[in-house]
Parts: sequence; structure tokens; C-alpha cells
Amino acid sequence: MMMKIFKKVLRSCFIILSLSLMVIISFIAYHSYLEHKSVKINVYSRPALIKAADGNSISPSYNSSYAYKKRLSERYPNIYQAAFDAPSQSHIGSNVIIPGLVVTRVYDYTKKKITEADEMTPQGITIADKYILVSAYDAKNRHASVIYVINSHTQKYVKTIQVPGRPHLGGITYDPVAHNIWITGRQNGQAALMSFSLKKLKRYDYKKKHKSVQYDHIVTLPTVERASCVTYYDNQLFICLFNKYCKGQIVSYPISRTKPYKGTIISDQIKAVTGEVSWALGSGSAGLDPQIQGLAFYQNRIILSQSYGSQDSKLYFYSTSALNNLDNSKADKVVNLPPYLEQIHAVDGQLLMLFESGSKAYARDNMMVMDRILSVNINALLGS
Repeated sequence: MMMKIFKKVLRSCFIILSLSLMVIISFIAYHSYLEHKSVKINVYSRPALIKAADGNSISPSYNSSYAYKKRLSERYPNIYQAAFDAPSQSHIGSNVIIPGLVVTRVYDYTKKKITEADEMTPQGITIADKYILVSAYDAKNRHASVIYVINSHTQKYVKTIQVPGRPHLGGITYDPVAHNIWITGRQNGQAALMSFSLKKLKRYDYKKKHKSVQYDHIVTLPTVERASCVTYYDNQLFICLFNKYCKGQIVSYPISRTKPYKGTIISDQIKAVTGEVSWALGSGSAGLDPQIQGLAFYQNRIILSQSYGSQDSKLYFYSTSALNNLDNSKADKVVNLPPYLEQIHAVDGQLLMLFESGSKAYARDNMMVMDRILSVNINALLGS
């Protein structure tokens, strides 16, 4: 009798113990799930919106810092290595958040007043004096095009410069001799180069005058259908013709250093080469493959960025002697990058790359969204 009672008690204890164990395991599993879910949400959810004093966003449009690096390391490990593991030759532009992607307060041509633009799309990047400059246009074609100004030493956002009209701003570059900022756009239906001085950039304050920056020079380019990028090198401006379907072109224009055209280009009147590069003839041109978005010079190399659509972008490396034959198949090195790569800029052994995928108009969950300036060690990239 006692034995039967003992067995029943033992069985009951076993059942209670098993149930208790199951409850404990379930409790632990549930809390682990909640913790994992919380971490996942915190890591991959959109960063909180932060605005500068002028109302423009200065927070990332898509990725937290952790998510950005994790995604880049998983999808493009060689690019991650050149950006974050290789020794940095310069900290200028390194991992800088592109301002204004979430919201930019700028003149709205449809409403005739300042409103918030949420589809500003970055196109060009350059270094001018102590500033990083990023050009952008409104994908909705409602708001004025702009240039975001970032302090290259502190990496902090400074201000936004509004340019006249709503041009699809392409490239931007800086002439350190004449201290002029050059941008590509259109004037009267033709491709054009426009410039304004560094002094104007420093003094610009929209709140005081409520006006766009005024150009000092406007030069139409009759030999170019549409200029997708512009780069300063050796006293010349090199302009890339963007073409979706056929061969593009690089056209070079020497900058005059004497009066009456000092600091600008007049292709019909300037014929002599002001620099040392023998192939840089006035209005000279060289063929290149289609869909070229950016051009940079580094030591004895030419670097081209190519992108069109949501496929991987590419960087092509050539020797300067190959300028007249910039064919994809003849590149010394080809590197794959995330989609929507735009302009590139070489500085102190680093290559700064600007992508338009951080814009609301192009960002997609199934691709690597680049809402920061990517700075990579060029030699590390070449060795990858």
C-alpha cells in the first residue's frame, strides 16, 4: 500500500518537475526571442531623424552605423576591407553622413516658397579648401537644386547652398588656383559649366538675402550633349558625357590664367595647353564606355566610375597613357561596388565615392543602400 502511494507521489513530482522545466525553458526562449527581436529592430530600423539648425536632416537616411558596416562587410567584403581595415591615408570624408537626404528645406518652385523636399538625390562630390561639397537635385523636380557644405576637418554639416533653378546637377569640382567651384548643368537647352567663387561660398547665407548663389561664369558646351561629371586636373576641366546606350566622351578644356578670360574657359578662343599633359588639347576629347558617372586622377592612373540602374556599380582603373582608348576590356583593374555610384574624388591616397541610393527615390530594401560618403584606400583597392 505504501509503495503504491510512494509511486503516485513520485510520478506526480516528476510531472510537476517536467512541467516546471518546460515553463522555465519556454520563459528563457521567449525572452531570448524578445531580446533578439529588440536588437534586430534597433540595428536594422531607420535611424531617428536629427535636424540641423536650418531644418535640414543630418542623420542617416537608412542605416545605423552598425547595420551599414555589417551589410557592407557581408555583401562587399573587399570594399569593406579597403574602407575600414586598411590604413587610412586621410580622414577627410571618411564615413561622413550625406546631409539632406531625409529632408531639405529649400525653395519650392510649385508653391513659390520654402518647403521640405524629401527626395533630394546626391550627384557630385569634391573638396574645396576646408570643405566637402555634395551637389544634389530634387527627384520630383519641384525644389531648387543645392550644394551641401561639410567641414572636411570636423566632418560636420555647415550649410546648404541653393543654386539657380532646378537643374539635374551632375558633377562638381574645385579650381584651387582661381578658387572657383565649377558645376555641370544646362543653360538654354545646352550642356553647360557654371562657376562661383570660394569667397561666395563662405559668405552665403540664405536667411539674410533669400536668394540663390549667383554664378560668376556660365559656359555652354556645344560639343557635349549632357555633362555627367567634371573634374579639375592640371589646370584643366575634364567633362564626362553621360550616354545610356553608346560610347561616351571625355572632353577637356584648359582654364585661362591670364586676362581677359582669367579663371574661366572660352573654348573658341583658348587653344593652347596651359598644363603639362600633352593630350589635354583645348576642346580635345577621348572616347569612353557608356554610363560613366565619375572621373578621378590618382598619380599615374585614371579612375572611372560606371553605374546605371540597380545593378552593381564598377570602378575602372587605367594608366594615364590609355586616355584615348578607355575601353572596359583594357582596364588594368575592375572593382564591383554597390549600385548607384555617382561621382568620385581622389584625395591623399583615398578615393571618396558618392552614391545616390540613399535618396528616397532610389533606396530599396533588397540592395546595399549607401547613405554615407565611402572613403577607401586606393592602394588597398588595387591590391584586392
